[in-house]
Amino acid sequence: MEEPTARLTAMAEVLQIMSRTSFDLKAVLEAVIERASRLCRADAGFIYRLDGEWYRLDVAYNISPEFRAFTERTPIHVDNLGTITARAGSTRQTIRIPDALRDPDYTHWEAQRLGKGRAMIGVPLIRDQRVLGVIALWRTEPEPFTDDEADLVSIFADQVVIAVEQARHAAALADTLEQQTASSEVLRIISRSTADVGPVFEALIQSAVQLCAGDHGGIVRFDPMTHQYIETADYGVGSEEYRLTVRRPIYYPSRDTLVGRTIMERAPVTIDDVLNDPEYKFAEAQQAGGYRSIVGVPMLRDGFPIGVIAVWRRAVSPFSDREVHILTTFAEQAVVAVENARLVRALQRQTEELSRYVTPQVASLLASEQGEELLAGHRRQITALFCDLRGFSGFSETAEPEEVFSVLREYQAAMGEAIAEHGGTLEHLAGDGIMAFFNDPVATPGYEAQTARCALAMRERFHQLASGWRRRGYELDLGIGAALGYATLGRVGYEGHYQYNAVGNVVILAFRLSADARAGEILITQRLYAAVEDLVQVEPVRDIAVKGFSRPVPVYNLVQLLGPGAG
Repeated sequence: MEEPTARLTAMAEVLQIMSRTSFDLKAVLEAVIERASRLCRADAGFIYRLDGEWYRLDVAYNISPEFRAFTERTPIHVDNLGTITARAGSTRQTIRIPDALRDPDYTHWEAQRLGKGRAMIGVPLIRDQRVLGVIALWRTEPEPFTDDEADLVSIFADQVVIAVEQARHAAALADTLEQQTASSEVLRIISRSTADVGPVFEALIQSAVQLCAGDHGGIVRFDPMTHQYIETADYGVGSEEYRLTVRRPIYYPSRDTLVGRTIMERAPVTIDDVLNDPEYKFAEAQQAGGYRSIVGVPMLRDGFPIGVIAVWRRAVSPFSDREVHILTTFAEQAVVAVENARLVRALQRQTEELSRYVTPQVASLLASEQGEELLAGHRRQITALFCDLRGFSGFSETAEPEEVFSVLREYQAAMGEAIAEHGGTLEHLAGDGIMAFFNDPVATPGYEAQTARCALAMRERFHQLASGWRRRGYELDLGIGAALGYATLGRVGYEGHYQYNAVGNVVILAFRLSADARAGEILITQRLYAAVEDLVQVEPVRDIAVKGFSRPVPVYNLVQLLGPGAG
């Protein structure tokens, strides 16, 4: 052997490779076997790692291509004690063979013929009482390895164990990071595609196939009660023929297919080789896809399957517990996406329904957390606006019901559109009476001016309707009242029938003004006029005695807007 300095140098070189940021296990193993062979004057060296019940060649030093090909295609079984590799692993001790040709227990003759090995040494790689593999050296001459050389190989074996564990931890960390990255990407897509699970399913199945080293994967979603097909997503090498074969109008629970078996068991199902599974009968799908190993994981909501994630491989390569765990995580995310989409669509339907009564902006607010607080009740300064028809009682007494309803529909549609366009909240429609208020639930800067503009727009649109009605003999006109003041607003009613109302003197006053308004008048209070006097032209009308108010109320008739915004 070389001097101790050479040993220290060789070991330092190995440690240096192991300490690199970009850790490469193969480079470490190659360095170990090269330096161990050189320091121990071996002609060839090998590192085998244990894979299940087989020792498979990992790296080798100074062997011919023919010998390498033989060792790679001929793994060593753990029970083949005619090899130094299996013998060292089985005994968990260093094994030395002075001369393979004279050892009655050695039977690995094809390897000996190709490698010409005579003197051999094998040292097991052990971590926490578990055999990871074996490091072996050969000499072509029957010159036994010494005790000192055996100790040196053992030291190198310890370095291999450390390197293997370090690589395992690095791979586990990288695997965890990859899973977390994929999950984060899916969650990001869920947050963006709230009402559509299609993009979520596509991202999920792509990540599932890639992380599980599958050839193809698919997600099928169905109704949890009828198992009727809803939608699918897939990724990988599956052909169109395969896709058409596996798609079914109804996915029945059964043991004949992977999806059916997963539905029945409501738990992950793995089939190591479908061709050797006596219960698996979906031959047309297997022939179209060419798969052998498959796994299915149910998407469970409240214990009921609403879909299945399936991944397959064309080779017989069973899916591991780790891979099943990955798919289970993705299945849970798929359920979150489906539930999220269901809730969002329900909220959208509710918001659309609410938009029939208030502006879309208000509907969106009321569907929010802040809206829940508003519904509970609050106090705010608003403008209240009432309008009703003049001559409607006489008209409704003489006209046919169909004519009355036709007029009301036209009138309410025109007034409602004007209120919505100016940011008002429609509180109620009661025959020919309409009430709206401004500055709630959404606080609106300049709401006083919007109230004035809305009232003028309502009068203008009414005049357009009235001209057509007069040609049909209907003599109707409009009176409007508006006031500015504080009110209490919130939800009133009972379970199943709620309304969003404003209560206060400002509402009463606006109603009284509407009742007192003559045909074509828009009566506003002095307080509202003070807020918009630079924008509008008015006529002082009179002081009106309002029931419930101790003194007469001075009011103005709103004529038009001033300046460029008039009309």
